[in-house]
Amino acid sequence: MPFLSDKIVDLYRNQKLSCAAIAKEDGRSESTIYNILRSKNIKCRNRSQANKIFSDRLFIKLYNLALSCSQIGRLLGVHPSTVIKRLRGCRFAMRDRHSAKAIRYTEQEFQNFFCNTEFIDQIRLFARQSRIE
Repeated sequence: MPFLSDKIVDLYRNQKLSCAAIAKEDGRSESTIYNILRSKNIKCRNRSQANKIFSDRLFIKLYNLALSCSQIGRLLGVHPSTVIKRLRGCRFAMRDRHSAKAIRYTEQEFQNFFCNTEFIDQIRLFARQSRIE
């Protein structure tokens, strides 16, 4: 059952979810979510603003868990190149390809360990706390 428009506004404004993330949970298209927000006079974030929702600390924390940039991007709903740019922007030492390949999670491990409600809730909590600090 699709979300009510007030729920969509809450997810966008307070939970800081993207239109794409809301659409995935809601089952409707991203453009439909965008139109609902516009009908409620909600100013949507541009790509630059959207990419700054998460702190550099969150990107570093997830990278230190041995997640790949692609996997971090999937968890946060950003493009892997955004992850790379953010890590390089804060001068974080990234793994070389050989090291990355040796510690890479399989898709099944990634799904089991990181794509669950408990872990996603921890990410959201950390993201909220790092915005406050």
